[in-house]
Amino acid sequence: MATKSDSETPSSGSEERGSGVRERAADAYEAARDRTYSAYESARSRASDFGRQASEQASVYPVAAVAGGLVVGALIGFLLPTSRREKELLGNTGKRITGAAREAAQRGLDAGKEQIEQIRANAAQKVGEAVSEAVADAVAGNGGKK
Repeated sequence: MATKSDSETPSSGSEERGSGVRERAADAYEAARDRTYSAYESARSRASDFGRQASEQASVYPVAAVAGGLVVGALIGFLLPTSRREKELLGNTGKRITGAAREAAQRGLDAGKEQIEQIRANAAQKVGEAVSEAVADAVAGNGGKK
């Protein structure tokens, strides 16, 4: 009678399958770990680059950096819900501050519009003067050369 050797027992096949599953799981874990590390390093590098660029821009344009910080702070403050305690403590003060901020923003917009209009008018005047000179030179026969 032929007997099965120890290597041919039913439990041996399931051990081999289990070993294969373990190997695939280990490989998947290793691949996921590598991808996670790569993503972390990439994000870290981008954050470092962004920080360096922001620092450079802040040193070149310090007023813009302060204004940007104020805008970001105001935006965050606006997005956060008002607590009951804030309402108790601030009451109408918050409404007055909001109203004053809106008025200041509107005055800033109006001033900006006025400056843009002034710049546009000056540019139009300069272009008009240049065209007039070019036409006068062409009529005089200079061909636009002085």
